[in-house]
Amino acid sequence: MNRPQLPRGSVRRWSAQVGASQSKIVDLLVENVLNVLAVAAAVLLLAGGPTGLQVVGAGLGVAALALVGWLLRRLSARQESLLFGYAGPRLVLLVAVAAGLLLRRPDSAGWVWSATGIAILGVLTEPTIRVLLTKTEQVAVNLPGVRAIPGPPFSPHLLAAVTLGEVIVGAALAALAAPGWAYLLAVLVGATCTLAMLAHAARANVISGRSSAGLRAALQSYAPEFAVYYGGTHGARYQLGMWLPYLERLERPFVVITRNAETVSVITELTGAPVVVPKLQSVSGDLDQVVVPSLKAAFYVQGNTSNLTFQRYRQLTHIWLNHGDSDKAANFSARHATYDRIFVSGQQGVERYAAHGVSVPKEKFALVGRPQIERIEVRDEPLPAGAPRTVLYAPTWRGGRPSTDYSSLGLGDAIVAALLERADTVVFRPHPLSYTDPHDVGLIRQIQQRLKNDTRSTGRSHVWGEQAEQKWDITACINFSDALVTDVSSVASDYLASGKPFAMVAIRAKGRKFGQQFPMARVAYVIEKDLSTLDSALDQLHGADPLAPERRAYRRHCLGDHLGPAAAEEFLRVAGAIVAGSAPAQDAAPAGRRP
Repeated sequence: MNRPQLPRGSVRRWSAQVGASQSKIVDLLVENVLNVLAVAAAVLLLAGGPTGLQVVGAGLGVAALALVGWLLRRLSARQESLLFGYAGPRLVLLVAVAAGLLLRRPDSAGWVWSATGIAILGVLTEPTIRVLLTKTEQVAVNLPGVRAIPGPPFSPHLLAAVTLGEVIVGAALAALAAPGWAYLLAVLVGATCTLAMLAHAARANVISGRSSAGLRAALQSYAPEFAVYYGGTHGARYQLGMWLPYLERLERPFVVITRNAETVSVITELTGAPVVVPKLQSVSGDLDQVVVPSLKAAFYVQGNTSNLTFQRYRQLTHIWLNHGDSDKAANFSARHATYDRIFVSGQQGVERYAAHGVSVPKEKFALVGRPQIERIEVRDEPLPAGAPRTVLYAPTWRGGRPSTDYSSLGLGDAIVAALLERADTVVFRPHPLSYTDPHDVGLIRQIQQRLKNDTRSTGRSHVWGEQAEQKWDITACINFSDALVTDVSSVASDYLASGKPFAMVAIRAKGRKFGQQFPMARVAYVIEKDLSTLDSALDQLHGADPLAPERRAYRRHCLGDHLGPAAAEEFLRVAGAIVAGSAPAQDAAPAGRRP
């Protein structure tokens, strides 16, 4: 079978550090070229002289404008603030536009310089707006007695684009020899945007201060019995999203504590419970306001180091949930021993710690099953051998460091091509965090384009993009499919509940060692990293499925006793007992030492 050539391992991707350094060097080189172009354009236009030099100056200005836009777009892609970004070149371009207008309409000097002054003042106001917005953080949302900070009238980053718009309009008016008052009108529109954002930032700052002062009283009145603590910046939608529905079923008041205000909008889409954002002025000082006497327990779904800050409040019972069940290192970290209770799906979750030399007292574990599999349809009966399948390809992300990179996404195009050659319908659902890496985004787009092309040529209804990643959740993808190809991921554990066959791609180990390090692989058809076993693994997925009995036996060991609608019962019973049975908390007083 003909498959796309795989990229060499040595050039698969640059490390994040090297990539970031190269990106900064590129930005620096382009910025220096931009500065030269902008200054040259302003000088040539201000100097007047022969028409040819004026044309050259205008051309240099257009080139500089294009480079400013390109650099601002790169800042936005890296999620950096555009406020006051590349302000120097933007100011020079405004002067260049003024010069161009004066060359064509010297009678409009008053209008032109008034407009230029207002436009320059708008750019110089951006640092003040940025500081005010930085100091203005959401304190609480959905909490009675605390006013939520209203959102800005538009994205603050658009203010940088306002300058570019003024330059473009001014250049066009200069080319038309339009009167200077027309340029002033255009600039006043931009000034209105700046004033609106400045007014919002000032007002939001006042609301933030008042809300912060009244936070503790409002929480005492609300009387939450437990908290869900979230310290991450990315992934809240799936990490919190998989647990909040079950925590809500406890039917007790609770709050979500997030250390990053940018996650609030996502979290409020997931729950109607209050979301609190303690300020980070000290290690734990502002958390003191949050830990009110009614609070008895705290749940954690993500292993951010800031969790230790909240764990210092020893009057609470601290419960580790994690956000998935798999053989990844995140499921047997030594840090978990610092929690009072560790919730795992089944006995396999307990054994992972001991297998990796992590000592945890037996009494800390609670086997609570896997609530998230309650909607997964169980289908233990095999399909006819050789019939085309609908196969879910769900690669994990590359992880936070090279040693935890289990992702098969770099092999994904070849894997999907092999599935298409077997006339399979493919559901492609990459890990959400893969979109934070530009290289991985390129790999995702490549696979999506292959599926799109195959749909056009064969008419098969593949599922990818918005349908597979937003309109459907992972449960819908599992139920729609007949088989799975994944890697070391919690998707494999969840798929185990369905009874259907799956294959795992061996990235961090090879052959027998892969099954030794990752027990889930013992009931999966293994695809080696060099793809030497790809055909044989897919043959088993499409054939007699000889691992079916072992897979069903392992299912209980991994996921507990309950499948289907009863899957959440044990979690609700154990979590409810902890929240209801803990001793009443004393007033907030963190322990002097970390656990």
